[in-house]
Amino acid sequence: MARALSTVPGIAWQRTRAAMPASTVWSAILVFALAVTIARSTVAALWVPAGVDGLPFVALGGAIFMAVLAITPLPSWLCVALGLAAGPVVSALVSASQFKLGDPEDPTGVALAQVWIIRVIDGSAFGHQDFVGSVITLLMWITGAWLAWCVVRWRKPLIGLIPGAAAFVTNVLNTNNQQGYTFIFLALTLGLLLWTTYNAGVAGAVAARLKMTGDARWDFWETGLVATAGLLVVGIMLPPLTTIDRTQTMESSVFQGWAQFQEKLNRTGVLGNGPGTGATASTGFSVSVHLGAQLEQSKTPVFTYTQTGGYPGPVYFRGVNLSIIDQAPDGQASWDYGSAPYRVGVTANEIPVYSESYEQIALATFTINMITPPAGDQQNVLFYPGLLYKTSRSSVAEEVLVPTSNIFPTSLTTVDRLDATNPPFSKGQYDITVQYPNVTADELRAAGSDYATWLQPYTLLPSGVETREVYQYIHQLALDVTAGKTNPYDQASAIEDYLRDTNNFTYKLKPKQAPAGTDRLYYFLKTSHEGYCQYFAMAMGEMLRSLGIPTRLVSGFGQGTFNDIEHRDVVHDDDAHVWVESYFPGYGWIPFEPTNDSFYQKIPRGSSLNGLCLRDNNCTIPIGITGPAGSAAPGTPRIKDPGVKDDQGVTPAGSTFRWPDSATITRILGVVGALILLLMAFGVRYLRPRTVMGVWRRVLTLARLAGAQVTPGETPLELDQRLSRAFPEAAPHLHTLAGSFVVAAYAPPEMAEATKPTVMESWASLRPVMVRRVLSRIRPGRS
Repeated sequence: MARALSTVPGIAWQRTRAAMPASTVWSAILVFALAVTIARSTVAALWVPAGVDGLPFVALGGAIFMAVLAITPLPSWLCVALGLAAGPVVSALVSASQFKLGDPEDPTGVALAQVWIIRVIDGSAFGHQDFVGSVITLLMWITGAWLAWCVVRWRKPLIGLIPGAAAFVTNVLNTNNQQGYTFIFLALTLGLLLWTTYNAGVAGAVAARLKMTGDARWDFWETGLVATAGLLVVGIMLPPLTTIDRTQTMESSVFQGWAQFQEKLNRTGVLGNGPGTGATASTGFSVSVHLGAQLEQSKTPVFTYTQTGGYPGPVYFRGVNLSIIDQAPDGQASWDYGSAPYRVGVTANEIPVYSESYEQIALATFTINMITPPAGDQQNVLFYPGLLYKTSRSSVAEEVLVPTSNIFPTSLTTVDRLDATNPPFSKGQYDITVQYPNVTADELRAAGSDYATWLQPYTLLPSGVETREVYQYIHQLALDVTAGKTNPYDQASAIEDYLRDTNNFTYKLKPKQAPAGTDRLYYFLKTSHEGYCQYFAMAMGEMLRSLGIPTRLVSGFGQGTFNDIEHRDVVHDDDAHVWVESYFPGYGWIPFEPTNDSFYQKIPRGSSLNGLCLRDNNCTIPIGITGPAGSAAPGTPRIKDPGVKDDQGVTPAGSTFRWPDSATITRILGVVGALILLLMAFGVRYLRPRTVMGVWRRVLTLARLAGAQVTPGETPLELDQRLSRAFPEAAPHLHTLAGSFVVAAYAPPEMAEATKPTVMESWASLRPVMVRRVLSRIRPGRS
């Protein structure tokens, strides 16, 4: 009995091997590699939040799960049902932490399911990155599982590749960092198709009881190698198709109307980076700035960008200008965008008319690929540095504080917000040319304080607050900090320096909170001295307004982080930022940076105009190179933080060596791989001669390479005897081939032709023996 039980594992293993022959094993390996490649490509395309980093393991898990089911005797319907049931479970487990982080206030249990059902029905679910991440996780499971099932059980790779190929094509069409994945995807796909077709052909021949020669198999692989090499070269050397999100531009009017309807339904707002009292929110963009409790950092990618033309200093991406100070019922102040803006339509590439003509205006162009627009009614905001010049998107420009004198009834004074209109959301790529005042500090000092009447609202504090202790303190503090400063620029710079001084204030995402009933800004300035960018920006803004200097806050994003692999900057949720702009006659709105977090530095004033594209010179197409935003010159590395060392990826000064970028490396590898395949195809062709004399020449060549000398004048039979002694394992095949060759070479034509099949068959048996001899002689380490 014990012996019988001991044989059970052996029987099970034999059955498993019978169900999964060697050809299936290699097919499964190719499937697993393809599933991981598609998932890695999706991660690189930034379709999922940064926290969802297990996507390749999900796709691989789905492929392994269904491959195992495919070799079991279970019926197909049951295997597919098990795969479909496992997908949502895996997606929920992988995404659970992201759901908890993204929506901490959601209920649990049945109530949570009801909440998400409502969100899916009204369309707001797709504004939650945790939900989008879970959907894409589920799709990756299905991609790997379906591919494995179709290849291992059904032997239909073309059907299995449909969802994976669709996902991969979406990545290639919408991002330009897919060259490496394109190479791997093409190689694995062609390998899978060739291998599957080859095994199907062999199986068909065996079923039909057809005898296949070794050369028939080699014919197939020779053709496959050449085709693979050609397609790899084409796929690697062609430039990216596009980086524009075609899912938008290909929408029909029906889908656009539905999108507009959904956009109206979703005007619910977001917490963004300005949480309310006692709340905990994630970093992100918001159209209202008020002082809250604490922020949790979110790493969700928002957009990527590249720059053409010079742009001095750090890049700040404007979202909305905040010019209205509101007083909440609890007495706390907030800076808001406003609810009834003056709106002007702007067609694609139109240069909107401004009522002001600023001096020293230079131009630069940014290409922005919006990945995850802010949710709610901010999903159509177009972000850009500096001031608007023109954009490739049809849009609406908005201004909140319209001059009451009605001096400019048909044109804009300033642009406080730019919204996309076709499509009615910002997702996808757009080019935007921006203008910025390239003005020096001395020129700003000389600008004076002769403000136009339309700027008067930008100096207001909430009515009736002059007698409140908090504003009396803010005004007196502003006077103390700016003592001895005689012009608005020096006054603004003094307040900026005061707030940036780490001896005075500390940057914290979780600052000390004001006691109940205490004004938070007052508590920040007088007691805690701790806060994040909203605290610093609101303090500077209200101090400047208390001095009568026109000021507004700007809510948007900082410059992000340069990605050395993609060769573009990536902006995440935690790059959301608020800064200050004050108005200077003749030069317009000038930015200031009061936040002292060691990353955001003071904004430099003025640079050489050499090489800059100037609006005053009628230059509308910026000149310069595409590279990291804010680069001072071609090849200058951008350092995110002070004190970054050479071993952290920055090229040392004076060094001329630069690693090639990933696209160049991929092309090099693609060409090398194609050359290797072509050499292999050439070798296969060389070892398969079509004539008897060609066979004999190959025998002589391989004999020399294997170390045997060929004596001039030696007959074929004499050579046969000598080679048989040198290579005894080849002796039987050599005898047959030499005898047939003598007949074919010296007999009458009709007799010689009859021996050709024997020569070819003998060569097919002798060839691998001689090739092994050659390889054993040239392998490394052999003396």
